[in-house]
Amino acid sequence: MRASAGRLVAAGIAILLGTAFVAASLMAGAVMERTTYDAVTSQYADADLVLSGDAITPEQVDQVRHTDQVAAADPMTRVGGQLEAGARTEYASLGATASDERLNSATLTDGELPTQTGQIAVAEGAAQRLGLSIGDEFTLVQEQWQSTDDGGTVTSEDRPVTVVGLIASPDTYLFAPIGALVTADDLAEILAYSAPEQEGASSEVLVALEPGADVHAAAAELSDLAGSGARVETVEEIAEHQTADLTGSDRTMLALLLAFAAVALIVAALVIANTFQVLVAQRTRTLALLRCVGADRRQIHTSVLAEAAILGAVSSLAGVGVGVGLMAVGLRVLAGSDAQIPLSTDLVITPAAVIVPVLTGLVVTIAAALLPARLATRVAPLAALRPADAPPTSRASKVRVVIAAVAVVGGGALLALGLSLAGSGGDSDLLIVALGVGMLGGLLSLFGLLLGCVLIVPALIRLVGRLLQRNVPARVAVANAVRNPRRSAATASALVIGVTLVTMMSTGALAAGNALSSELDSRFPVDLEVSTATTLGDEQVQAVTTTDGVQDTALLASTATTGDLPDLGEVSQDVAAVATGDLNQVVRSSDATAGLAEDTIVVGHQLAEGYQLDTGDEIALTGRSEEEVTLTVAVTSLDGTTSLVTPDVLTRLDPEAQTTILWARVAEEGEYDTVTAVQSSLTDASQTLDGADTPMVSGAAVERAGYQQVVNTILAVVIGLLAVSVVIALIGVANTLSLSVLERRRESAMLRALGLTRGQLRGMLAIEGLMIAGAGALIGIVAGLVFGWAGSAIVLTQMAEVPMVVPWRDLALVAGVSLAAGLLASALPARSAARTPPAAALAVD
Repeated sequence: MRASAGRLVAAGIAILLGTAFVAASLMAGAVMERTTYDAVTSQYADADLVLSGDAITPEQVDQVRHTDQVAAADPMTRVGGQLEAGARTEYASLGATASDERLNSATLTDGELPTQTGQIAVAEGAAQRLGLSIGDEFTLVQEQWQSTDDGGTVTSEDRPVTVVGLIASPDTYLFAPIGALVTADDLAEILAYSAPEQEGASSEVLVALEPGADVHAAAAELSDLAGSGARVETVEEIAEHQTADLTGSDRTMLALLLAFAAVALIVAALVIANTFQVLVAQRTRTLALLRCVGADRRQIHTSVLAEAAILGAVSSLAGVGVGVGLMAVGLRVLAGSDAQIPLSTDLVITPAAVIVPVLTGLVVTIAAALLPARLATRVAPLAALRPADAPPTSRASKVRVVIAAVAVVGGGALLALGLSLAGSGGDSDLLIVALGVGMLGGLLSLFGLLLGCVLIVPALIRLVGRLLQRNVPARVAVANAVRNPRRSAATASALVIGVTLVTMMSTGALAAGNALSSELDSRFPVDLEVSTATTLGDEQVQAVTTTDGVQDTALLASTATTGDLPDLGEVSQDVAAVATGDLNQVVRSSDATAGLAEDTIVVGHQLAEGYQLDTGDEIALTGRSEEEVTLTVAVTSLDGTTSLVTPDVLTRLDPEAQTTILWARVAEEGEYDTVTAVQSSLTDASQTLDGADTPMVSGAAVERAGYQQVVNTILAVVIGLLAVSVVIALIGVANTLSLSVLERRRESAMLRALGLTRGQLRGMLAIEGLMIAGAGALIGIVAGLVFGWAGSAIVLTQMAEVPMVVPWRDLALVAGVSLAAGLLASALPARSAARTPPAAALAVD
């Protein structure tokens, strides 16, 4: 190992990156779990015990308070209320001031806690949004649901309150956070009005014990008092099982992170296996001499595996250190940022975060060295007497070729079967089966491609080599690249995995986005609809029309009408007509407004289905003018609950109809930014209008913007995680070229002696690196395109037709990075080869 330390560096870096990924993932999971645990314990303050039950009555709470060793006990009750300060309102969760400081989970930041009726302490964030400070008075609105024969009604009651204190705003929303505190008596009155059926019962009671009390004895006494329907636990006990229940989604995320780490380790294993195969080949004479002096096959096998174990252990330990460092830096950046992310910023290093990565790295490294160790045992003692030639060319066996072909064809058939099952319709169970069949087909196809790389990679390199026949260094580079197909294929295979996954995610996201956009265009013929219940002000209209990306707009006036239907009787119907603008320039499809005339009304398909209307039916509408207007129904793809009529018909129904709707068409480029800008501009414009409501923004562009934000975020995270495997694969390219330079040292010296310049030697290695990286990238891109489209088609085929789209920008970026990295990977090996004098290289035996 001392003699080959330089050759093992790349393999060590590969396993270091993989284990660092595993360590960081496990620590991220530990941070999520600690965050959840802290959120659970924070709501219980410093209580000694928690009494839990289905309905703990006020009488039982009084009994708990009078129990020996109990200093205080408060029901953990929350009720919703609306805070109204002038024209501003906010919904908040109300709690009561604790009877003991140890049971108070809220942190007082200014003023005092409520002690008298009519006093309230408000969270700082809510107070800022409502414009409140200590001493201000505002209204607390209580609501009550009352059941009636026709469904039910909501009644409300106003309660004047005065701000006496400010409490810290919650930093996590895992549980219903306290937005305001009132006295226990006030909270009881609010509960009696808002939820009279509960009769003041609660599900949890916080208990503070006397100093020096026996916690276990007090818990046993309270258990006897509460009966079999309740349980008594310490805060630590209840936090542990609640954390276990609540971290399911976090563990799902951890599983995903570990899945990406597994990909990185698989790629690292390919690099390690390739490295040890080259080392074994270069040590043929050394291994043969060991056999001559008495070493048996088991000793040779053990020596190679011991070398791999040492490399794996050292690299894994270093990887854990790198993972800890990366996690510490990430948490430090998170702590210093303004992002309101409810995560614990304390580094949590669990035993698993150290032991698991080290064991994983050790096992992966030893497993990758098993085949090279087996090859080492086949070296015969007589090999020590043979000339030190380059390792013989290794070709693919017929069995390997057959297995690869069967895997690719069988995987393709399974993919096609998955598409067929998904497209046949049916319930969600069939879709899950189709997705499982498709995933199995994809994995099988990728396995076949990796096995077949030993044939595909040399073929691609030879194909490119035909274009470079006139260039002598290029011809030599092609010959060198295909001299050992297995080694070149193993190097390219590592890159194939990373590029395939990156391309698959990009293609899948683009295909899904296009399919969803097509479906949204059919459901929402209008990109943006800005609507309000009153009247759109000039400032609001100007805010939309002047936003970059808004191409065409149309203002619509609307009114409420009633009509008689044969089957449903009298129904309400909102109708609108264009006031300014051209509808045909705004809607995505003219079919949405087809049939609009003086004697017709255009009704959306969803509304028509609900009202049991078909094209050609007649409906008589009566508006504020009390004139009855009979119109013929034209059902179109229009969305929403508002139907279209002509301006003249609207005037007959309501001469004073107000402009309440604005339709806009948005440019496809930068649609998300346009939607965000429109919403922001409308909010600003509405605040300048006294008493004006902020209009509601809907339409296809809003839906697409939401999907785009989610998809782009997920895609960025996934590609960022997969980038680790691509980096490891590119390290493998550099490793292969470095070992190849060492292996062909005498050959390079001979070429130099025959007239090859240093620049031509560097160019020869650069071309070799470009060819290996390019072949891996090309195979990965093609496979990723197929897998990405097939996956999206299986998932979304029942919702919309999924087109086969090519993310040219992403593919160009992936190919560019791969080729640039292949070129960069050749720099150091080429520098080493060019600096070696021909005489010194030829003198080596």
